[in-house]
Amino acid sequence: MGDFIDFFLKNPFLIIVLIGILTSMLGKKKQAQDPNTPPKKKWQEVMQELQGEMQQGNQQQRPAPVPVRKVEQQAAQAAEVIDETTNEANKRIAELRRLQQKYDQERLYQKAKADQLTSTIAGNNSPVYRKGPSFGKKQLIDGIIMSEVLGPPRAKRSLQRSRR
Repeated sequence: MGDFIDFFLKNPFLIIVLIGILTSMLGKKKQAQDPNTPPKKKWQEVMQELQGEMQQGNQQQRPAPVPVRKVEQQAAQAAEVIDETTNEANKRIAELRRLQQKYDQERLYQKAKADQLTSTIAGNNSPVYRKGPSFGKKQLIDGIIMSEVLGPPRAKRSLQRSRR
């Protein structure tokens, strides 16, 4: 008997398998004994039941038939509807034309303002665009020589800076 217990204690995987088998067997017994669980149905049966319920719901929700009106009443109502829609459309068109005129006036004002600004900036006395000094080849060479003469001595400059 001791060898049997030692065999199980040395094999923990076997213990885990046995525990799993026991729990699954006990779980199946509980499910079979539970009277509250509904019987399982196939999906085809469930779909048929749902279709039957939908058909019954559609039959109950159908609207009542519309009584037939006289042709003259319908024609009079159609004429009234057409008159109302044309009046509304004409009002909307007039409103859109007024908005278009307002937009055109604003656009012309903005364009005139932009033209005035560009003419101010482009002038000779403009603070924005001034003609800068122009350097020729001789002036650039003289500038480099003067920077060497007026700058710090070469011995005091770092070596890395001079290699660049």
